[in-house]
Amino acid sequence: MPRVTPEAKARLEEARRAQILAAAARVFARRGYYRATVAEIARTARLSEGSIYNYFRGKEDLLVHIPTRLIQPILLPLLQRAPALGDADDLEQLLLAFASAVVQEVPARARFLKVFLSALPSLSPAARKKYMEVLPIYAAGVLEEVLRQGMRRGLLRRDLNPVIAARIFPGMLLVFVLMQEVLVGGRLVPYPYDDVVREAVQIFLHGAAVARPGGNGRRLRRGGSGG
Repeated sequence: MPRVTPEAKARLEEARRAQILAAAARVFARRGYYRATVAEIARTARLSEGSIYNYFRGKEDLLVHIPTRLIQPILLPLLQRAPALGDADDLEQLLLAFASAVVQEVPARARFLKVFLSALPSLSPAARKKYMEVLPIYAAGVLEEVLRQGMRRGLLRRDLNPVIAARIFPGMLLVFVLMQEVLVGGRLVPYPYDDVVREAVQIFLHGAAVARPGGNGRRLRRGGSGG
């Protein structure tokens, strides 16, 4: 029997984890978090129940890992395009692409997100800690590196805090989409997401304030200094 290399084993394990998380997302969306069982997730994944526990500790562990799996398709293209960042137009186009991917992905997962949000208050402290480790830091870390590249190339302010900014930008989008798709649903007239994406990127890159009178056309900044 041919020996399996560590790289091949890692790929197989990653594929199995993806298979399990995809099944869990479907079951949670269909049954809700509290009614879903690991046994049903295993049947949906076409695996034994014991196989699930080889990769995840249980329902909570599955739930907190699913959002990372959903956001990876958004982040991977961002990583691939970041090294080619050359000028302000490149940066703006990259952020537009990132924002467009977010607003396309989240509505498609609206049923799961409703379940996820309803289950969050009852998660154990350990599960909440794991969620904070696997999603926001990973997602923001990718965008943070893009912003740091923008700073090195002189496209962004030198005093920008890329850690904070990397959390603000996806937060702007996620809150808007969650409000429109999950929390209020059809009770509000929805805005076209092309408009939402353009506005979010413009506000993030250029702000919303007009030039201050007597400010020589400079935008408002903390401490009253121009930028």
